[in-house]
Amino acid sequence: MLQNLFIFPDAIRRFHPEEKIKLNIHGSVLEFFRDGARLIVDTNLLQDGTSTIILHNPVTDCVYVLYNYREILQALDLTPRSFGRTMHQRCFMQIDKSGGKVFIKVFLLQGDYTLDSDTDDFSACSHKTLGEMHELDWEYSWVLRDTTIRFDGDKVRLKFFVKKSDFWQEHIYINHAGQSQEIFPGWNEVEFKYIETEDAYVGAKNCRYKGRAIKLREGE
Repeated sequence: MLQNLFIFPDAIRRFHPEEKIKLNIHGSVLEFFRDGARLIVDTNLLQDGTSTIILHNPVTDCVYVLYNYREILQALDLTPRSFGRTMHQRCFMQIDKSGGKVFIKVFLLQGDYTLDSDTDDFSACSHKTLGEMHELDWEYSWVLRDTTIRFDGDKVRLKFFVKKSDFWQEHIYINHAGQSQEIFPGWNEVEFKYIETEDAYVGAKNCRYKGRAIKLREGE
């Protein structure tokens, strides 16, 4: 598990000066502590293709696990970055699962550069800056390159190159206005009936994940 665990030091604003977090790992089980609160996430119970996060709500001073993170983002029409700002939540950890394996990001409090633990030494884990997060996410999922968009009457045609990580084992779809087509590593060309009020979204079938949107605006 540690080879797919990444630490982001000095990343999250403190709720109070003495605030502390800690992570223990017991096989497939993550035991997370924030001050006096304790949470358990059994990664064997997580479904492939899902994203799970550990959040803190400063209003209630409650720390909790959100198991359907991507679905919540779609329902709220938010990107991951705007979710924290809009909902006033702090994210301490994100766990993505695919092919039975997990990819974990841990975000440390401001002024903290090492992850505390009773079970593991995380010093050998890769430490990243927030500016490196997008590239890291792409390394563990997929990214579209060299996208071209062509409008032809009531059709829109897209051509793009898909680079998919070996970690990501789920099917990938491009979706537009209720239409879905599976896409594959390498060059892809797809055609949809164009609905001018809708963009295209990449991810699970029929998803509307704003964090992976392709803007479709004729003439742009």
